[in-house]
Amino acid sequence: MGAVKLRLRRMSTAEFDAFRARSVTEYAAARVESGDWSADRAEGLAAEQTESLLPEGADTPGMLLLTAESQQYGIVGLAWVALEHGEKRSAWIYDIEIVPAHRGKGYGKALLHAVEQLVAHHGVESIGLNVFAGNDVARRLYASSGYETTSIHMRKALS
Repeated sequence: MGAVKLRLRRMSTAEFDAFRARSVTEYAAARVESGDWSADRAEGLAAEQTESLLPEGADTPGMLLLTAESQQYGIVGLAWVALEHGEKRSAWIYDIEIVPAHRGKGYGKALLHAVEQLVAHHGVESIGLNVFAGNDVARRLYASSGYETTSIHMRKALS
């Protein structure tokens, strides 16, 4: 298989609405699984955090909400990136995902690379992200793409 080529474009309103609904549910579940939040409050907390980060939806300044398309398959993934996260001119990947039917075909690495190129054109000097400990596939992707571990959170249950 040759190099995977993707085209990035701004999410449509319908794509953003579907993404937001799915993102809140998936983020809440990940925070419950990681032990950070209780199941009864997780969905509300995830919705609050998402709303605070995206008060104007897909039009929120400083946020890139992107759809990735391949010529052969159409939509294969998406990315949500914040520009100028923190003190330095950097970016933060809040979400990056590939449609399940297209995983394992090189689209994740291609999307990550396309996002890096796009944010570099915005004058960004570095890019960061968070990955939950149990997501080994994503951790391998990021490590193989040159991302370095900068922080590790650990927990022990005391029951």
